[in-house]
Amino acid sequence: MFFFGKGMFPQTGEWAGGEAAFPAAIKALDQINQREDILPGYYLNLSAYDTRCSAGLGTTILYELLYNKTFGNVNSSILMLLGPACSPVSTAVGEAAKMWNLIVLSYGSSSPALSNRARFHTFFRTHPPATLHNPTRIKFFELFGWKRIAILIQTEEVWQSTAENLEVLARKHNVHIAVRQLFDNDPSHAISNLQKDDIRIIVGLFYEEKARKVFCKAYQQKYFGESYVWWLIGWYADNWFLKIDDIDCTADEMSRAVEGHFTTEIQMLTDSTTRTISGLTAREFITDLNTTLKQLFPNKPVESVGGYVEAPLAYDATWALALALNRSLERTNLEEWSYGNVNMKEIMMDDMKKTDFFGVSGAVKFDELGNRMSKVVVEQLRNGYYHRLARFDAEKGSIEWLNGEEPDGSRCWNYKHNYSSGYEKRRLAPYDQMQISNKVLEISRTLYLTMSCFAALGLLFSLVCLVLNIAYRKRKFIWQSKPMYNNCALIGGIICLVDVFLLGADSQTDNPTRFVKLCQLKGSLLAAGFSICYGGLLAKLVRTYLLSTKKTINRLWSMCELFIIVGCLLLIDLIVFIIWHIKDPLVFTSEPTGDSSILHDVKTVFKFQQCRSKHHMIWIGLLYSIKGILIVIGIYLSYETRASKLEMINDAHLVRMCTYNIFIVCLISASLTLIIERNQDADFAFASIAIILCCFVSFGLIFLPKILCLVRGRDQSLSSIGNKDQAISNSTGTGHGSNSTTQQLSSEDEEKHRKLVAENEQLKALIAEREARVNELIEKLKQHGNNVVIRDVQRFTTNANPNQTSANHDGESTGLIDSTAYVMRRRSTFANPITLSTHLSNTAISTTTTSATGKVMEVPAETNHKHSSTSSYRESVC
Repeated sequence: MFFFGKGMFPQTGEWAGGEAAFPAAIKALDQINQREDILPGYYLNLSAYDTRCSAGLGTTILYELLYNKTFGNVNSSILMLLGPACSPVSTAVGEAAKMWNLIVLSYGSSSPALSNRARFHTFFRTHPPATLHNPTRIKFFELFGWKRIAILIQTEEVWQSTAENLEVLARKHNVHIAVRQLFDNDPSHAISNLQKDDIRIIVGLFYEEKARKVFCKAYQQKYFGESYVWWLIGWYADNWFLKIDDIDCTADEMSRAVEGHFTTEIQMLTDSTTRTISGLTAREFITDLNTTLKQLFPNKPVESVGGYVEAPLAYDATWALALALNRSLERTNLEEWSYGNVNMKEIMMDDMKKTDFFGVSGAVKFDELGNRMSKVVVEQLRNGYYHRLARFDAEKGSIEWLNGEEPDGSRCWNYKHNYSSGYEKRRLAPYDQMQISNKVLEISRTLYLTMSCFAALGLLFSLVCLVLNIAYRKRKFIWQSKPMYNNCALIGGIICLVDVFLLGADSQTDNPTRFVKLCQLKGSLLAAGFSICYGGLLAKLVRTYLLSTKKTINRLWSMCELFIIVGCLLLIDLIVFIIWHIKDPLVFTSEPTGDSSILHDVKTVFKFQQCRSKHHMIWIGLLYSIKGILIVIGIYLSYETRASKLEMINDAHLVRMCTYNIFIVCLISASLTLIIERNQDADFAFASIAIILCCFVSFGLIFLPKILCLVRGRDQSLSSIGNKDQAISNSTGTGHGSNSTTQQLSSEDEEKHRKLVAENEQLKALIAEREARVNELIEKLKQHGNNVVIRDVQRFTTNANPNQTSANHDGESTGLIDSTAYVMRRRSTFANPITLSTHLSNTAISTTTTSATGKVMEVPAETNHKHSSTSSYRESVC
């Protein structure tokens, strides 16, 4: 007996899936009709009708099949309907078929709406619903860490219902649907919206024709590449993107736009080598099908034949219908079938639900909603070819990786590189949106180490100078430079150099509390170090100024001058910092600099961390003003004492140079650090260079000459100088006791020096007068001979000292020669006021201060009118 089955196979239109599906169904019928254990005594026949994927045409065909004898009539044993293949047609036909108790088995419809049993009571399908893809997508979203996606939907019921199901499932798994964009024909506006919202992960729900338009527009808007991941339906033809007849892009542009996208599709063809219900393996079936399609479509590659991917589903759907009819023979007679026979419809429905066999597409069985249960295959387009990645079992929720893929899916992002060459993976999955990474600006490690090395060298040099200054403090050239003042400057410089390490350390901590403490510590240390260092130099300038201006110095001030000045400076700093931290404490702030960089979907925003108070600039200005006033005072004192040369402060001119250096460096660095405050490296560099440069230059100027003197061994100890001065002082009655302190000796000598400065001017004038007279006498000696000269000399000596006369010619000659030599020596001696002050206690000089006339004649009297050598005479004078 013949039973005529009817089938809807779209041969033309939007999707010509019937081109390959119908030959596959015919092949299944041939094998079924040859089996004696299936429908014995019956012969199945199949007629195909082209629906063109049009719901209206499909409904018309159904009506004609039911009522038009041209297509067939009710008595022609139309038991079941194979198809339709397109979801819109299945929606219209499936909803109407229940009115005639007609079983509909689709091999290509995936619309989730068809799972509605109330609307599609008699509908079954071997193609799983599109919602079966959604658990797979969600699983991979979780694997790759994507929490923000978008759905681009073609305005068709099948895609909209799939999107609704995906939204529900996404909410359950904490995946945010950021954008749900629909389009009808032109996707340009939709692509622009996705790009505007920075969408990186897109699920595309549209037919193949619209897919080409979508990716062409994406290419034109530069919305493609490694940063963007597309998830599409997997039943497009393998070369679907190369068909460029209806788009404005070239094949090469399309290939670049679609490269790397993912597809999800149910397992159309099993990988198993097990023989199926037909006795063929899946590979044997596809080989046989390829042969048939080559005969039917000789001008087409078999892969491009419409419905080639879905052909195994049509093959298994035909077997499912035959097996269901075969089971119904046990309970009913097929000849009793009619469209109004509800009992037979229920029997056939039960038999369809019992379907369970292994076909070329895998295990075939239906759930309560008539949906096929199947595994989902995930593929990725790599270098123009689809590569099978994994299989997802929705029932178990597990991923089975294929073809050597890593469990973390990392090869998906690095497939262009050769793993065997030891290539290190560039990155993992792209981010679902532009990642904002806040990076704290830190001082360059190289810069920090460089400045630290220079600061360490400065510390070492300062410590060496401090040790030498203390160890050799009794050396004359060190004692006369006020070693206590220099020690104070060294200690302050050491504190400032230590602060260099702290200036760069605060950028390498992310603890706000620790950060604020470091800010307070580095600011306090720098202020204190400057006050101590510059205070020592300023105290020396003050003393130099007082000595140069011949002002009387109070003994208490003379002894405590250094401690008073430095103590006052430190007290001022302490008061300012206490008030600052109490009234307007520092707080931790982190602000963006406005600079950023983008690499691999990560936008790095640079932030600047600092300690700020409400009136921060006022406090900084106050500190700068205080230090600036001190520097200005130092500059003034340096200028006022620029011509002073004091033996008791032998490095005063070097201190003045240090003051000028500090003024210039601080002026430049303070201005620049305020301007470039947000540039960590530059701010640290200028501050560190200012500290290091001031310390190196200042200490170098002051201590390098002393170190050179120590190396060359030029000088004697302070004790020996003190003993010599004591002996000379005792002989003149002006010396101090042997138990006098170093400080007392220094103060008294300075008093003597001030008195001698004025006297020295008078003596120089007198010496000039006497020297002119001596020159006159020498000229007379040359012109008139000895007799005349002797008489002149006698008169000269008599007038010079009436209490002393010469009895003979030799005495007059001796007096003249000694007087001449003495005057010449005195000329050189009094030309230098420092030399004069050094030999203050000498008896000869003390005598000459009484009477200029007696001084000239008294020197040879002390030597018993004998000719003295130059060295012995200098010793007598000094």
